[in-house]
Amino acid sequence: MIGFHEAMNQPARPTTEVSDVLLDSMDRMYRQLIERLQGLSKDEYLWEPAEGMWSVRPHEGRWRVDGAGIREIDPAPVTTIAWRLWHIAIDCFDDYTRRFAGDHSDASSDWTDDPDEALAILDDRWRAYRATIAGRDWWDQLGQNWGPWSQHCVADMAMHASNELVHHAAEIALLRDLYAHKR
Repeated sequence: MIGFHEAMNQPARPTTEVSDVLLDSMDRMYRQLIERLQGLSKDEYLWEPAEGMWSVRPHEGRWRVDGAGIREIDPAPVTTIAWRLWHIAIDCFDDYTRRFAGDHSDASSDWTDDPDEALAILDDRWRAYRATIAGRDWWDQLGQNWGPWSQHCVADMAMHASNELVHHAAEIALLRDLYAHKR
């Protein structure tokens, strides 16, 4: 039988440090996503199994995401793996990293039609975000660059980022399963 620490793929060490617990958890979530994306093809990355999906599309010589900056839409559109990877990498990790640096501009709507390039960008943005939050006091308020979240603490934001990572990773996994079994 596999023990808890082996199953969780984390060191067997007692800790009372919230940063260790949160960062270890986020590392596992991120690794699960990366492992799930192995062998991602371009067709699968851009696959649109439903009408009206948001994706990335050519626009004036660049690739742009549909609906960038739109926050409240009901019902929310179904999105491609390409769109979801942009959302995690740029609209979440990159945006949060920039906000900590004092930049509260909108996330870029530029993206790529190449899944390998998307994964490289995702990894780069993940590493920058992780390094940024690892060096913070988890109980500090976020501050003015965070708008309505300004009174929340870094741990709140890290948990929100974890939620974004987990639920979009699950949606990507489902799209991969559906693609693998499409008729």
